Amino acid sequence: MRRLNYFMLKGAKTEEDYRKVIEVIEKLEGVFDVDYEITAEVVGVDYDDRIISKEQIKNIVDSLGYTLII
Repeated sequence: MRRLNYFMLKGAKTEEDYRKVIEVIEKLEGVFDVDYEITAEVVGVDYDDRIISKEQIKNIVDSLGYTLII
């Protein structure tokens, strides 16, 4: 089922950090769209939870050295 979730992103301080995270998430199978609000430390992910779970997204972002709070 298609879901739109907003997650807190910790450890990302710059626009470049956010772009790095967004580029990785956008390439994941099952992800339709990704957006962010740097001042709120929030990443919005529109995805199909039959293909990818929020836990899988978290694990991938965390492996980059950031913390995605789900």
